[in-house]
Amino acid sequence: MRFFVLALATVAALVLCAIRVVEERNQSVALAYSIAAETRTQRTLEEELRQLRIDRAALLDPTRLTPIAKRNGLIVPTPDQVVVVDVMPEVADGP
Repeated sequence: MRFFVLALATVAALVLCAIRVVEERNQSVALAYSIAAETRTQRTLEEELRQLRIDRAALLDPTRLTPIAKRNGLIVPTPDQVVVVDVMPEVADGP
């Protein structure tokens, strides 16, 4: 009887270990899928950021802005029209 209980306890321990190994493997596979999905999201966002930077550069192109500024009556200021504003050091450093 003692041998049977010991054998049963050993088998139960092995089964529990096997279940734990399978559970850990499933978690690692799920984590790998999650990492892959987040990596795809990151690549998509990086591509979107790259495209937005290209769009910003195109919008800020002086050859595009000059005609728009002239059409709206803006002119390049003369040196005597430029006013330099000193920024206080504590404000310039920020929080």
